[in-house]
Amino acid sequence: MYVHQIELKNIRGFENLKFNLERPDGSYAGWTVFTGDNGSGKSTLLKAVAVALTGKDTARALQSSFHRWIREGAAEPEGRIELTIAPEKGVDDFSGGGKTAYKNFPATIVLKHAGKETTVEVIDSQKTARRGLWSADAHGWFSCGYGPFRRVFGTSPEATRLMVGATTERFVTLFQEAASLSEVDQWLRSLNHKKLEKKEAESDQLDLLLEILCDDLMPNHITVDRVDSDGLWLKDRHGLQLAWSDMSDGYRAALALLADILRHLITAYGIDGLTERDAEGKLRIVKGGVVMIDEIDAHLHPEWQQKIGFWLKSHFPKIQFLVTTHSPIICQAADENGLFVLPEPGGDDQPRALMQDEYKKVISSRPDTILLTAAFGLKNTRSPRAVEGRAQYARLMSKQRSGAKLSKDELIEVGQLQLFAVTSEEP
Repeated sequence: MYVHQIELKNIRGFENLKFNLERPDGSYAGWTVFTGDNGSGKSTLLKAVAVALTGKDTARALQSSFHRWIREGAAEPEGRIELTIAPEKGVDDFSGGGKTAYKNFPATIVLKHAGKETTVEVIDSQKTARRGLWSADAHGWFSCGYGPFRRVFGTSPEATRLMVGATTERFVTLFQEAASLSEVDQWLRSLNHKKLEKKEAESDQLDLLLEILCDDLMPNHITVDRVDSDGLWLKDRHGLQLAWSDMSDGYRAALALLADILRHLITAYGIDGLTERDAEGKLRIVKGGVVMIDEIDAHLHPEWQQKIGFWLKSHFPKIQFLVTTHSPIICQAADENGLFVLPEPGGDDQPRALMQDEYKKVISSRPDTILLTAAFGLKNTRSPRAVEGRAQYARLMSKQRSGAKLSKDELIEVGQLQLFAVTSEEP
């Protein structure tokens, strides 16, 4: 399953949003990035997609109240979230009897005002969605979503309840800041325990997980060492071992995220046929689906930001990644028709896909240049202090070139401002 199109009408800050996510070659997998200012609606966009992917019952569990989800001032007292879903034959099955054509179909959620409450409704024509991605009995239809707070330990009682639901646990961190990925820790310990008991299925799962995570994922020559009764362990280039609980937020969040994606993929598809080896013998996950990650750059050093998109695309070549970011480096991994910008709050611009020439500039440029593109819209990548310093230096130099004599204080100032006027541009 893939998302062909996202359409939001009167959902929070979006009056009308329509994004077609299909690549020029007709595919969907790869790296799709949504950028925008704080408050532009990036998190709302991913949550809205999750609501339509899971259906109204699961959505109600994830989001207890949809109060203020309908855009204020809307001409109609309702909001609409509509996805166009592209099913994958041989992967996504439909429940119930009869045959269903494998062609794109809508999955629509309608929000309506009902006094002080906001109702969540599904229109009668959504029969294909009911038998497909919204059905508890249908096989395939893989999707999951992650919020910016991807902690491993600590959670609230309410979030804990959602973390054990068959569908809600795949999206709980996207909706609940207090949720964690602690189920991953328990899963890893359980796999190790059952491997010691010579359980073949769990042994295969743990071996798969460790091979994927050990394949050049982390920077600074740090690798996954093992899983034991205390959880996951890392090892640095000098052989120093580091327990899961002692890792930095960056390592802990990234490893938990990837292990959780693998956990849900195994649950959805089983391990048979889940992987293949490429021409170089590298293990790759070959099942499709949708994975959403809000603020993928959170906690990651720029070196890891530069790498993470390419690594995920390489190891999950059939997954459609929908990510949000404030980082220009994350955008460098975007595929064609995979860069979308949300306008600043209160502005007149409309949400849109970057044009082909804008896209090419982003994926081929340095981070400071990317920040000046439509993806981020900065006017200058220098600090305000440097901008003012360069302007003042230019004014003094202009005065001197006009024949006026600079005062002693002005000459001293010129010397000080040369720091900002003379810069070295590194590749």
